[in-house]
Amino acid sequence: MFHLFTHAFFKALLFLAAGSVIVMLHHEQNIWKMGGLSRNLPITFLTFGAGALALIGCPPFSGFFSKDAILAVAYERNMLIFVVALLTAFLTAFYVIRLFVVVFFGNARSEITRKSNESPAVMTGPLIVLALLAMLGGFAFFARNFLMLPVEKNIGLFVPALAMIVLVLGSGLAITLYRNRQSEPFDIELFRRLFYFNEFYSWLINWTQEFLARISAFCDRWIIDAGVVGGTSGGTWGIGALLRLIQGGNLQAYLFLFGLGIVALIYFAVFH
Repeated sequence: MFHLFTHAFFKALLFLAAGSVIVMLHHEQNIWKMGGLSRNLPITFLTFGAGALALIGCPPFSGFFSKDAILAVAYERNMLIFVVALLTAFLTAFYVIRLFVVVFFGNARSEITRKSNESPAVMTGPLIVLALLAMLGGFAFFARNFLMLPVEKNIGLFVPALAMIVLVLGSGLAITLYRNRQSEPFDIELFRRLFYFNEFYSWLINWTQEFLARISAFCDRWIIDAGVVGGTSGGTWGIGALLRLIQGGNLQAYLFLFGLGIVALIYFAVFH
């Protein structure tokens, strides 16, 4: 719960800061058309940086305290989860710092980026508030309000030190690979096609539509038309056919049925 509490601050901060960048660049979302925005959007730059450092778990930001608490418990109780968590921390540091470097450092890569200005106060105000919470949310006066799982082993500084090494490696690799880059250094088809997620989504949507269309066609043909409509008309026709059997035009048969009906009425009236 403590990590969810701190996560709410810096994740909301990053989303709003990204929105500030997108709005001031007239809805441009390609990071390779940005660059150098630290000069034009200083408040967005600083607050985004605070959110990024909190997300990757850099001390003394809130993410450091909550993330290390999770790592400590994982180290004690399940080594596989601990290793996966460290790998996740490395990837998080890499992609967040990559985004931060490409968007805010280097030179502007488009005319709209060069002419951009800081967002209005109605947007930067919440960014500042969330940045302060992202920096202060991990300290004791917040953390003591949450139930923390006790750690039985004396792990000392091992887990925090290992977490910092992973953070530095991920961040350093991102800075080394993407500093002053004008385009993506890894021209790999899988990356350019965004791991084929768009194709997968398109296939999934088309398959779902076709599947639902087949179900709808089956229900329309065999349940609505053949069952409800056909059954109603067939039942009406069958009742009519039965009624035609007793309408033979024979007066004696009519008198017999009439008398039988009178006897039945008298029977029910007397004995019931």
